Amino acid sequence: MGSDRCGYVHDVEGVSDIGPVCCWRPVQEDDDRCVWHTERSVGRDEYERHRPTAGERLDGAQLDQAPFSGVEWLADCVLIGADFTNATLNHADLSGVDLRQAVFRDLNAKGASFDGANLHDASFTVADLRGASFRDAKLYRMDITDGRVDAETQFDAIAPYERDVREGETSDAVQASFTAATWVYRELQRLFKSNAMPRRVRSYYLKEMDLRRRMAWFNNEYLRALYLESSRVVMRYGTSPWRVLGTSFVLIGICALIYPVTGGIREIAGERTITYQIEDPEAAPVPYLVQAVFKSLYFSVVTFSSLGYGDIQPIGSWARVVASVETLLGTLLMALLVFVLTQRHP
Repeated sequence: MGSDRCGYVHDVEGVSDIGPVCCWRPVQEDDDRCVWHTERSVGRDEYERHRPTAGERLDGAQLDQAPFSGVEWLADCVLIGADFTNATLNHADLSGVDLRQAVFRDLNAKGASFDGANLHDASFTVADLRGASFRDAKLYRMDITDGRVDAETQFDAIAPYERDVREGETSDAVQASFTAATWVYRELQRLFKSNAMPRRVRSYYLKEMDLRRRMAWFNNEYLRALYLESSRVVMRYGTSPWRVLGTSFVLIGICALIYPVTGGIREIAGERTITYQIEDPEAAPVPYLVQAVFKSLYFSVVTFSSLGYGDIQPIGSWARVVASVETLLGTLLMALLVFVLTQRHP
């Protein structure tokens, strides 16, 4: 390669499935580098005259202060390790671009499209990403520090890596996809939390926990899987007090139906004792069934709240066992309710 060619070779160590390439483009006048690798400021028209084609390698491109607002010709190019410091990418199309290890510092990228881009190990520092789109982008180990996003900034509802978890053919492939997916969900939680968007934080937290639950079953970690299943059902991983209340009402109702058929309950009214026991629900009169269930429901509420049996007592060993279990579960559910209500997580 002669001296009229750039000859820049970017170090792609740490980038998988790709080797280094030597830049063959002509050098700039009074410079030993091409328009893409020069450290001097380059205008929009100059970039336009040397626009790349889809799939072209521009590894290590020096794009400091690049005026790329609205450009579409960067789509599907390879810009591994490119430096976009102080660049303007407002409404630019970078879909399908390989941006692994790229640096975006003091960036304006409002409305930009990174759909389908590979952003492994890319870093965004002080970046305006309002209205930007990252649909189907690979975001594993991408770092966003002081990034600005809004409700119009689009990320996948389900990370591409999670789809790979479902379709993985080997255990190692599934584990690698799981690691990447959970990492992305945690990074998005951090990003939206720093931008005061609690609903998006909660959404990705729930996706992370659902994925961890499924992976626990996949890895045969049954105790952890059962713990996560119960956490999902009872309190939605610590985010829903309504789930805790709903579980409490269900428990109270179930126990209220069990008491009359497991020995019954006895009400002490002054000197009189009334027993509510149902041996054959089909043969019992309807008014008696209603009264028995009502009294049993009252007893179940009192037992659940650990207020003691009061003027109603369980009859028989099985009814006492049910009452003891309900008291224990009631105490645990009330503790969980306090825990969920005091959680800082959205």
